[in-house]
Amino acid sequence: MKKRFLVSLASFFAMTAMFASLTEAYKVYVTAGANGKTGETATLTINLKNQNSSINQFTADIFLPEGVTLVEGSAEIIPNRMPEGFNATFTAEANADGSVAITLTGAEGLGIAPTDGAVATIQVAVASDVTPGEYTVTVKNAIMTEPGETPKTYNYTASEFTWTIDEGTATPAGDVNADGSVDIADAVSVLNAMSGETVTGNADVNGDGSIDIADFVTVLNIMAGGE
Repeated sequence: MKKRFLVSLASFFAMTAMFASLTEAYKVYVTAGANGKTGETATLTINLKNQNSSINQFTADIFLPEGVTLVEGSAEIIPNRMPEGFNATFTAEANADGSVAITLTGAEGLGIAPTDGAVATIQVAVASDVTPGEYTVTVKNAIMTEPGETPKTYNYTASEFTWTIDEGTATPAGDVNADGSVDIADAVSVLNAMSGETVTGNADVNGDGSIDIADFVTVLNIMAGGE
């Protein structure tokens, strides 16, 4: 009886170790090359870890610290990490709860070979009233899919990244290009951000979570002496 119990216990630990190893073999996680700064935008890098199989598609939700929001239209693929002919598309959209839904998909039948590294980036805006310090960026609901007619899917535990946010340089409201003044160049920067370009400062001038014509009008109002 005792021997049977020890064998069962050994089998349990072996299965646990195998599951933990498999969990670590598939992961979508976030990193950042630099600290964030209050009142400024920053780049977050999306990484894929798929050690045992090619991946055709992955989706995940990124939970940002309070006061940090997605810059719309900022999702970009890192081309040299994609296989030839993969023709990847990458999207990032804000969910109702403030998290960011990301999806990367390639051509049917093709996949990203087993790797562990950066595949895409997004821009986020850090509100000026965020308290400098260390914050957690969490990736949940990560689902990876193999290429093929009957693909396998991998759905594993969340990953966390500790991101430091520093005190940024104070800029006037509406100073989208962060040059210290609010002028027509900032209005143009808003238009550029609306078309998908990455700008230096926060183009969401009115703070409603989206970059649109209302932000352009807000800059014009500030230039005219209003709010």
